[in-house]
Amino acid sequence: MNNVPDFQVNRDSSIAVPAIDAPKLSPDFVRKQYQSLNETHASVFYTVHEWCLKRVWGHNPEQFFYFVSGGAGCGKSHVIKCIYEEATKVLHQLPRFPDQGDMSTPAVQLTAFTGTAVFNVSGKTLHAILKLPRSLKPPYQGLGNALDEMRAILSNAEILIIDEISMVSKELLAYVHWRFQQIKCNKKSFGGMSVLAVGDFYQLPPLGKAKPLCVYEEGVLDVWKDNFQMVNLTQIMQQKDDLVFAELLNRLGVKRKTNALRDDDRALLTQTAIDIKDCPLDALHIFATNKEVDEHNRATIAALHSDCVNIKAQDYAQDPTTGEMIQTGGFKGKKRQLPDWIQAAQGVRITILRNLDVEDGLVNVLMGNNKTESTTLS
Repeated sequence: MNNVPDFQVNRDSSIAVPAIDAPKLSPDFVRKQYQSLNETHASVFYTVHEWCLKRVWGHNPEQFFYFVSGGAGCGKSHVIKCIYEEATKVLHQLPRFPDQGDMSTPAVQLTAFTGTAVFNVSGKTLHAILKLPRSLKPPYQGLGNALDEMRAILSNAEILIIDEISMVSKELLAYVHWRFQQIKCNKKSFGGMSVLAVGDFYQLPPLGKAKPLCVYEEGVLDVWKDNFQMVNLTQIMQQKDDLVFAELLNRLGVKRKTNALRDDDRALLTQTAIDIKDCPLDALHIFATNKEVDEHNRATIAALHSDCVNIKAQDYAQDPTTGEMIQTGGFKGKKRQLPDWIQAAQGVRITILRNLDVEDGLVNVLMGNNKTESTTLS
């Protein structure tokens, strides 16, 4: 903790945070959401609900660390939204919230690793909410001049919810832990914040060479192993038509190479297989490499469209003196997994490869169609 900069800085701040009204949800909608929770969902929901009530009553309960896991279709996103709504409503009865509808300094922070996931649960990325640096290598980089601003925004935060926890590395979780220690001026784990982690370690792992939180690594700060209590969701909540496929996905997730594939699973997978020559050209194709994707896209666009336009990338950088955006020299997007140019035409799908505006849904891997003939792309 001695390595965390600015830990002893005065917590008083004169920074004003603009008021943000809470979204209006009808009581009937919220009630139906809660009533659809199964027994395991409800056990987590009411445990967190009781903790929030104790905080409001001034009992100062111990912070909690829960890991809610489960395979495809078990309702992880659903239980997140229900807990978020209820915990926010209860904790905003604390005396420090003069206006219960003001969400400018929320008591519950809803986060995830990727922009796509946070848009699905109406949250924010961990990097955005905590101003995390690109490199998470030691030593810890403090907030510097942004510290007072972050303390103002997160001053009332009590609970941190992290979705898709399987993509969070030990280095990233350690940074989150240190950030909240610095922001909250508190030496407890995560600065005294309670944490609800949600995800499935059979799904996507952290990027690069980093290992998942469930894998032991010598010499790396592990704030996961000693803190979190696991709750496993097993009941699949999908509709009947999706249930069989969801169960298949979960069996494949735990299957080892040495285990034989069940006959019914093989039959289900086989009946969905189709020769690429028999597949409609405008259907979404999935390939193993970017090279195969580029070759397929060029061939398909040439076959289906005669009005193609090649759009060359333009690279801009912010002038540190004036703040203006200035066009730089030649663009080499391959270094950042971005194309140097794209082909566009009416009806062609275009995919966003970087988060542009998470709250508006303009997130990485979002796909859309150019449908307007008079569209001007810039």
